[in-house]
Amino acid sequence: MMNQAEKVLPSWLLVTAEHAVVTLSRPSEANGVTVDKMTLRSPTLRDERAADRASQSDAEQRELMLFSGLTEIGLKDIEGLLLLDYHRLQEGYSRLVPQLTDPTVLPAWLSVSADSVQVTLSCPSEISSVQVDTLNLRSPTVREVRAADRAANGNAEQRELTLFAELTGAGIADLEGLRLVDYYRLQAGYFRLVHDDGI
Repeated sequence: MMNQAEKVLPSWLLVTAEHAVVTLSRPSEANGVTVDKMTLRSPTLRDERAADRASQSDAEQRELMLFSGLTEIGLKDIEGLLLLDYHRLQEGYSRLVPQLTDPTVLPAWLSVSADSVQVTLSCPSEISSVQVDTLNLRSPTVREVRAADRAANGNAEQRELTLFAELTGAGIADLEGLRLVDYYRLQAGYFRLVHDDGI
């Protein structure tokens, strides 16, 4: 559970479900224009996977590429930011993609039953050509988990996507298009379904 200090946004940051607007400490160059603010759009799973593939396991490069894509600002301009302003981008990103910290507290966006969870999305998303604000994830069978293992050929990320597609009835491309915070919510819901922790 967040404490009050974590909920308060700094004066230089504005966050919505769709984006974070970061006011820079001083104007900076972005795509040939001087700007005093940068907007990070809320990342999707597809954005994260693309940055993972392109960075070749270099965590710093991955973050730079991700921020470049989310701001639509060239990589060299992101690298040219003052470190203070880069830290502001990092803070904006962390507010867009909050980490779930306490598995013993049931979040308001999650409804759990014995055989499924319902996840309320941070904002509507397109699934099977329909805008939805919730996703239902049913409890997996051993057969479904094994089938996802075989289909993924050892790729854990692909295994999870394949399994979640089966359990939600959504296509993999639709799941990749979810905002990252919503994909994390699905992961948290799945954890609740497969772990008998008495919650």
